[in-house]
Amino acid sequence: MTRRRTSDWREARFRQLHAYVSQLVAPLITKSLEEQSGDIAVPGLPLLTRRGWIPRRPLPLDQVQLNYSAPRADTFDAAKRLLAPYWPTVEGMRVPTYSAAVFQFAKPPMFFDAPSFRLLGLDPTASERTGRSTALQFTMGSYYDWIDTGEALGYEAAKRYAESGGASIIGPYRESLRGPFDFAGRCATPGINTLTIRASRRRSLFYLHRRTSVATARGTVHVVPAGEFQPSGGDTGGHTVGGADLDVRSTIIREYMEEILGRPDVINPTEHVTPVDFMSDPEYAAVESALRGGGAQCHYLGTGLYPLTWKPEILMVCVFDERLFDRVFAEMFNSVDEGDLEGPGGRLLDEDDRLPGTIHFLFGPRKRPYQGLPFDEETVASYANDPTTLPAARACLKLAWQHRGHLNIPTA
Repeated sequence: MTRRRTSDWREARFRQLHAYVSQLVAPLITKSLEEQSGDIAVPGLPLLTRRGWIPRRPLPLDQVQLNYSAPRADTFDAAKRLLAPYWPTVEGMRVPTYSAAVFQFAKPPMFFDAPSFRLLGLDPTASERTGRSTALQFTMGSYYDWIDTGEALGYEAAKRYAESGGASIIGPYRESLRGPFDFAGRCATPGINTLTIRASRRRSLFYLHRRTSVATARGTVHVVPAGEFQPSGGDTGGHTVGGADLDVRSTIIREYMEEILGRPDVINPTEHVTPVDFMSDPEYAAVESALRGGGAQCHYLGTGLYPLTWKPEILMVCVFDERLFDRVFAEMFNSVDEGDLEGPGGRLLDEDDRLPGTIHFLFGPRKRPYQGLPFDEETVASYANDPTTLPAARACLKLAWQHRGHLNIPTA
């Protein structure tokens, strides 16, 4: 009986601390930036960076080289042993990992293991050897390995923050790692974060999501689309240079389909025996053509680490001409599993809908996308400086605004 009560207590404590990671995300991020300020190479950006990780100007995506090496047989036993005391017990047996504990006690609507590209290193000086400006080195990892060795840093931070009365987020697991930029001791699977701009001489717009049913950072605001850098299916051993899905654009296309056009069939890569054939479906083909045919200008803004969990965040911006955007995203959803469009995104406005202070743009008589937020200094700053906006989104907004001329984004 005593053992069962202990298990119940640990379970309740786990649920509470796991919820804190989302409920206290803003103060946790603020404290993590404060305690790790020495790892911020670019003042004003709320990400951990090294010199050169944020290029001086946005790079066309083709100038970013992705390299791939054979998967390692890493089991991350040292990390799992150190973290084990944090997890609850079930019938006297301790749950072995953070992912297992989340699955058992706090599973969100979308939570599954899947192959994920694991970042091994970043070389911003690669241009001298390859003719490209930045090189990122990858191998294959798994989403649950990321949860167990990366997202667990967020849980530990919430635990330390609660126990110290907000004085610190640094715990023994974080201290045991050899710093945020050493990827050897953990599975660092990047997120691809894309700021979407609808460029117009009348008024350029951008799109954000308020996250609802995601596995991490619920209740925050993020760029749309954003998602894990994962293959869409097929043999995970086949992702050499130029391989099926070792391609940032492929991930962005899938995320547009999922988060903008509401296509759930691309969510879980384990359900596909081969990579998604984008050109076999008219909607996929339209997004594919826009992103690969030059209609949408995709630029790499840089890479940084989320200060709370040390997750690599690849920062992107895609700029669409208004006519192309309206055609490609005519079937846009304003609410999907990941979240809801932020701001006035629930309305479809046309010329007759003009009201004082209302954001609007002109459309033809047929279906049209939902409106976004005005890409102006006041609106960009309001989200870029809001602690409930995730750091990667804040960085995308700040960098896109800083380089708006280079990116050819008209502003009022």
